[in-house]
Amino acid sequence: MTINYILSNLVTRLNMGTILSEPTRVYGGLLNRMYKVVTDKGCYAFKQLNQEVMKRKDAMNNHIYAEKIARIAKDNGIPCIPAIEFNGNVVQEEEGNYFLIYNWYNGKTLCNEEVKEDHIIKIAKILHDLHNTDFGDKSENNKINNNEIDYDYYIPLIENNNVRNLLITNKNELKSIYDISIKSYKNLEDEYVISHRDMDIKNILWDNNNNPVVIDWESTGPVNPLVELIDTAWNWSGGQDFFNIERFKLFIKTYGCDSKDLKDAYLANYINKLGWLEYNLRRASKIECADNEEKELGENEVVRTINEIFSYKNNLEEYILNND
Repeated sequence: MTINYILSNLVTRLNMGTILSEPTRVYGGLLNRMYKVVTDKGCYAFKQLNQEVMKRKDAMNNHIYAEKIARIAKDNGIPCIPAIEFNGNVVQEEEGNYFLIYNWYNGKTLCNEEVKEDHIIKIAKILHDLHNTDFGDKSENNKINNNEIDYDYYIPLIENNNVRNLLITNKNELKSIYDISIKSYKNLEDEYVISHRDMDIKNILWDNNNNPVVIDWESTGPVNPLVELIDTAWNWSGGQDFFNIERFKLFIKTYGCDSKDLKDAYLANYINKLGWLEYNLRRASKIECADNEEKELGENEVVRTINEIFSYKNNLEEYILNND
């Protein structure tokens, strides 16, 4: 059963009109798959949710919750794009596949080289406003739910020699990073807000007038605001590609924070990066993996994430930990 057949059936069932041209795959995401669908009633983005993630018992409720938060954020002036509801549901199912559907937005993502001071200022202000938005019930909690990675478990399962060797070479230092980070994470986990948690460059679209909108809310949940601040500032400062300290300082200043207050947040943020690393180890090992495309994506993300962890350490450690 092809994806076009599934999309056609879903469009028909939801009374979204007649498809005018073959749906096209839109590349760029690291977790889900996106398709552009044009009908005689409009143009839409169909996000096919990751099949392996949707097998988790809490996956459906997490997506429903995230879209609820996105709608509240939009109602409070945060520029964002929530999913369309059909008959009161935001997650649509067709033939065992799950989708979020959005009105198509004519915007573009930036590459690191295109980011200017104006972009930094706008995103830092949005993050500040998001952290000060009242989302009501804070019954969620920010307790850590991932343990130290057992690298020796994954190493023999990884088929790619380069990935396996990279893991073997760096596993001891990665373990040391976890050990120094976990205490800081636990120091901060009781102070949290509900937020997007993934406001990096690929999750912001810009229109022709250089106005941003926040997309991809599925990571939404509780987070210490300073941990999200330092992670978002890192991403908008070049990250592992080329770190720009002036961008980083501007982001922190615009948000309204002093870098000397970020020591615990700097260390705690490693836990989030290590959590993403383990998820991709599971994909690269074919433990949590739908097909070869996802396995290769997992392999690429293992390499990228390990490189990013050490780039983060090399570029920020002295500035944050020694900035008194």
